[in-house]
Amino acid sequence: MLSIIVPVDVNLNTYYKESLENFHNRKDVEIILVHQEEAFSRAERLNIGFHRSHGEMILFHHPRSLLTNDAIAFLIHKSEKKENSFFWGGFTHQFDRQHIFLRWISWYSNFIRVRWKGIVYLDHCIFFSRELWTSDLTIQYLFEDTELSQKFKKIQKPILLPHVSLTSAHRFLKHGIFSQMVMNLLLKIGYKLRLPSSLLFAIYQK
Repeated sequence: MLSIIVPVDVNLNTYYKESLENFHNRKDVEIILVHQEEAFSRAERLNIGFHRSHGEMILFHHPRSLLTNDAIAFLIHKSEKKENSFFWGGFTHQFDRQHIFLRWISWYSNFIRVRWKGIVYLDHCIFFSRELWTSDLTIQYLFEDTELSQKFKKIQKPILLPHVSLTSAHRFLKHGIFSQMVMNLLLKIGYKLRLPSSLLFAIYQK
């Protein structure tokens, strides 16, 4: 079974619904939605979703990303193999708007962050073999996907699948592409400096 876990946000861009519309009521797929009413931080929602799941393959589906049927079907096939080796990674990132800086961000995310550094962000839609999960995510407000990647890459490097994870660029369009890029960089610096995640999240929300 493939377990698809969506940490649902209160947001207009709910692309995940389109991803999953052809996979309801299937015995080889379970879809678990964890809403903000149950837990505020995304890390908490991912923890809750994992412990509710039963599948051999887990997919953490970003609520504002869209996957093709072929992408999900590939993971279903992988989950049905009797002899599964450790397996984790993400899909190829792409924004739903065309802009030279957005294309650069996706390129960097795919080929530098994932393939070189071994860090897979949630908007790639992270998948992994159940056996890789050894402990819950730390309850922090940002960068829980970085924490997860750091745990997994100690065991095996991530795989970048060619299927596209088409992600909403709404934050970049709302705040300005360059301004959002600078903000993201400052947040990463704050994370490396171990500033409180609640402070970083407050800045991110503003």
